[in-house]
Amino acid sequence: MKRLLDHTLRGYGQMLVANSRITGVCVLIGLLVLSVEAALMSLGGALLITALAQWRAQDDSVLKTGLFSVNGALLGALWYLFPQVPLWAQALATALGCAGMAFFFVPVTERMHERKSPYVLFSLPYVAAAWAALTALIFFGVHDAELTRGWRALLTNRFEKAEKHFLNTEVSTDMAEAYRCAGLGWSLYRRGDQTGAQTAFSRVLSLKIGVADAYDGLGWSRFRQGRYDDAALAFRRAVALDSFFADSWDGLGWCALQAGHPDEARHHFTTAALCAPLFADAFTGFAATLSGGRAQAYAKSWSEFLSNHLSLTAQFTSTRVLLCWVWFFIGILWHSRTSALVALTALLICVAGSWWKPVFGDPAFAMNVIVLALALGGHYLRLNVKTVVWMLLVTLAMALLWEPLSEALLRLALLPLCLPFNFALLGSIAFFGWLHRRGLRDELIPMDWTSSTPEHIRVFTAQKEVADGCWDKLKKADPEQPQPQTERSLQLPAKVNLKVNAE
Repeated sequence: MKRLLDHTLRGYGQMLVANSRITGVCVLIGLLVLSVEAALMSLGGALLITALAQWRAQDDSVLKTGLFSVNGALLGALWYLFPQVPLWAQALATALGCAGMAFFFVPVTERMHERKSPYVLFSLPYVAAAWAALTALIFFGVHDAELTRGWRALLTNRFEKAEKHFLNTEVSTDMAEAYRCAGLGWSLYRRGDQTGAQTAFSRVLSLKIGVADAYDGLGWSRFRQGRYDDAALAFRRAVALDSFFADSWDGLGWCALQAGHPDEARHHFTTAALCAPLFADAFTGFAATLSGGRAQAYAKSWSEFLSNHLSLTAQFTSTRVLLCWVWFFIGILWHSRTSALVALTALLICVAGSWWKPVFGDPAFAMNVIVLALALGGHYLRLNVKTVVWMLLVTLAMALLWEPLSEALLRLALLPLCLPFNFALLGSIAFFGWLHRRGLRDELIPMDWTSSTPEHIRVFTAQKEVADGCWDKLKKADPEQPQPQTERSLQLPAKVNLKVNAE
């Protein structure tokens, strides 16, 4: 049981490329803040694949870094993106996926470990298992590919295309029908068909399923028609289902403002801003409730900044998501200050890049970039100017290929997930390995160092440079002296043998 928990927590730490139990605990807390259901499903997947891998593996050394547990944890958390899939289907797909990963990939990993391969599968098993699970659910009629395509088109503001996808969706459960009608309603709302949107949203409510998004859409469509009292009623039902629904709190604020109650409106706008601190419309409404002064000027300036420099997806980032990221950052900081600095730099690059290309504002893309920076920035490559330039070039390539890759996979009702990160990591290791074989400067960190922190690697490298410098001086004095050796493994404290045979 102790080994099971140790490997599982290290697996959660490996979500951020950190072989640390404390980091794993922080990641798990972050997932619990984001969604209790997703965190529990993720924990079940991590425990199951860890137990199966322990039974399947012949060498425990391939499991102690948590690289199998992370795949089960990611597979369990996948269903946060597909809430319309029934709970029994989520649990069954997670269990079968974990069994498949343990059966197929444990022998492959052991073989790679025996040959001391510089490559690592990392989360590629999760990508394969997730795609297989989604394909199986579509084949058995539990999940419809058109539903995924419709929501993706809606998020990219292609409303006519989204409407066609939702109309062509065939569903077999009430929950899937609710999400289909909610997506159809938002497509019609964005196109200006408020009557059709209300019909679609009302269909969701007739299924007696608590979907806050449907009440929110119904409220905004009524607001567009000037039915402020009816809109406020729909918004109140939405926040009763989800108290963190910033868009509905914002709608309540505008309804109160139309009714001539600025104090009540200010309260609702403040709540909306607390639920989504980057939501520009909430600050616009808050400024409208003020009669002048610095507070109104600051609120307007902040709203204009958010509207002009952040995508709508980033603006709707809820406090839950931000708190989840905070816990992730705490976990990285506990593991390594260098890793925390690398992660923060990668996040700032994504924020700055969103001004140039909207794909940088996609949370899935940003997570791929941040984890890649954590993996390359001191774990697999030495952190210096060359590797930083390489990471920037790889990030640029990922940004250019993200949308074509997403569109190609979307035709198969699949998502990129963390495939770009894995390909970029394997490509980077292969490229710098090729440079090393050509006799150029070695930037590649040996494979047995990857479970160490960047600080350990930096200290060991500094000690080795001191030892090599001492050897150069001694060699000039006595060319017959044997060169001192440094220990290659960081699993034990690194020591440098500076003893010289004085004879």
